[in-house]
Amino acid sequence: MLFSRISQFKWSIGSVLLVSLVVIYFFIKITGAIDSIRYALTPPELPQYAPLDVDYLNDSGWPNESSEWFHYASQGTATIPVPYNWLVALEAPKSKPWLLFFGKEDDFVAEYMPRLGFIPQQPSSENPQGLPIGIAKTQSIYFEGIDRKATAAGFTCAACHTGQMTYENKRYIVDGAPATTDLGLFTRSLGAALGQTLLSSKVNILDGRFDRFARKVLGSNDNILTRNALKENLDKTLTLLGKNSDTINVTEGFSRLDALNRIGNQVFDEDMARRSNYSAINAPVNYPHIWTTSWFDWVQYDGSIMQPLTRNAGEALGVASYVDTSGPDKQRFASSVDYANLVKMEEWIGGTHPSQSKQFNGLLAPKWPDEFPAINRQVANEGKNLYRRLCQGCHLPTIDNDAFWTPEHWQKISYIQSNGTSAKTDAAYINLNIIELGIIGTDPAQAMVLQTRTVDTTGLNLNDDVCTWVDKPASGKSWLTYVPLEDSATSNFGLALGAFVQRTNQQWFKQNYISPDIQNNMEGQRPNCLQVGKGYKARPLNGVWATAPFLHNGSVANLYDLLSTERPTFIELGNQGFDAVKVGIVQSLRVGKFTERYEDESYKLTPDYSDGHFMLDTRQPGNTNIGHWFDDKTSGKNGIVGPKLAENEKLALLEYLKTL
Repeated sequence: MLFSRISQFKWSIGSVLLVSLVVIYFFIKITGAIDSIRYALTPPELPQYAPLDVDYLNDSGWPNESSEWFHYASQGTATIPVPYNWLVALEAPKSKPWLLFFGKEDDFVAEYMPRLGFIPQQPSSENPQGLPIGIAKTQSIYFEGIDRKATAAGFTCAACHTGQMTYENKRYIVDGAPATTDLGLFTRSLGAALGQTLLSSKVNILDGRFDRFARKVLGSNDNILTRNALKENLDKTLTLLGKNSDTINVTEGFSRLDALNRIGNQVFDEDMARRSNYSAINAPVNYPHIWTTSWFDWVQYDGSIMQPLTRNAGEALGVASYVDTSGPDKQRFASSVDYANLVKMEEWIGGTHPSQSKQFNGLLAPKWPDEFPAINRQVANEGKNLYRRLCQGCHLPTIDNDAFWTPEHWQKISYIQSNGTSAKTDAAYINLNIIELGIIGTDPAQAMVLQTRTVDTTGLNLNDDVCTWVDKPASGKSWLTYVPLEDSATSNFGLALGAFVQRTNQQWFKQNYISPDIQNNMEGQRPNCLQVGKGYKARPLNGVWATAPFLHNGSVANLYDLLSTERPTFIELGNQGFDAVKVGIVQSLRVGKFTERYEDESYKLTPDYSDGHFMLDTRQPGNTNIGHWFDDKTSGKNGIVGPKLAENEKLALLEYLKTL
């Protein structure tokens, strides 16, 4: 009996020691594996996503067909830095890396992307994998991490220009409205999902995450050799992602992107492999809404670009279309940009020229839904008079007003051609007001990007003529004319970017034997003119109620606050709820608690997120909510555009803006 008990005791000690050694072994192995990955494996906290019934408010462009093609037509981009089949095979990351050995997660695309602001969709003929709106395939893109070409997943125009809002248990999709995505959190989430998959490959237990990933990616070619190669490719890809991480001075958050700096970084840093051209993210803007935009004389918040094709090709290059910057001169600037789709997208959005019918016929602004609180027409009529008195001087008469369609507001574009002769466009375009910074008084960060940033284009052979404003001292006027731009170590970013896109466009025209007439039509029958430092444009306000957050940098959550003399220090982005009273994004109780906790702290010490929602701190340069004030003060506050509004006047103006 005693011998038996001693034997059992020894066996128990041995079992405990064995288990302990196994635990210690796996702890050391897992810790070593985590250290070797050198990438954040813990995903960010995200808002929850509520599946709701869906209503599409304006899903018809030209020629009056469904928006599904627009949602999934490729621009030739490879925005997501992994092959397409990796993306659709990934599982969502566990909240903590240690949990990845227990249980299976839903697909990354289905589980995580909706929480990051992407709009989920069911599989269809245009979208067989059921990807969210704005993600499309691009064939034959080289991936450094796998050292070969593969099918890529890239953003379409719709990724940044399709909005959503929820109201009383229904989700409303608005084509052409600002997206609600957070691409910074998307990058971190994707990295965590990839990192946890790689960790699983290094410490593979039973049917682990990597096993499931490999079966989906490799299919019938799944064997020990291909799995080992997949492990190596995962490791290389994550190493590259870690090296190429962004420097963030001003966090973008939900609904915002520092588009100009990101385009510049992609083109002049990534594509040229010239890190000295990198600029930190410091000037985020709300994704702009794009209905009516096709007929503006100048586009972008700072009114910097004229030609539609340059605008669209530049955007495609910014979300990672391939472009050759180092080949022989004759082939340089060859790219993967899908120009046929870009032109078709522009036609779908813009339609035909509206001059004859005096109404737009492409993608139209959404109408206030019947399910929302009914518009008080009597109060809206009072607001109409206020709009005419206070708003239309900058934003023009509303598009239902005959005054909007007069030659005062629609003008042909005059410029001087490369050969020195004067020219005008055949058609007239909306003559937008561009308001100087000293007058509008809003945050200057975005307007200063093209004006102050420089890039080193030495050896790029960017030499070309670009169209921009040139002073004519004899007449005291400025003219749009072509001037030579040559490579420089300190090229103006705005002009260099315009020239880069122009050279890319011209290379495609040459490679595809495009005739001058067809080229002119593809370019929207407008010259590629550029301007920097003019200020911010004031666009027509049709559909403005569906475009929150407001001001170019998205620092105001609703129109009520925009019309007020005082604005909140913090606003919450990431909440998709629509406030039908204040007209904008619902601000939860979270904002009050956050304000109470951090209002006396420096913005440098204030966290960017709370419970997965972005808490925009308007005290930070780049985020300020100043300017466009309605106030009676005549000193001490720049950017006063009208008198202080009484409460009933604000509500009347809001009611009228709902009708546009």
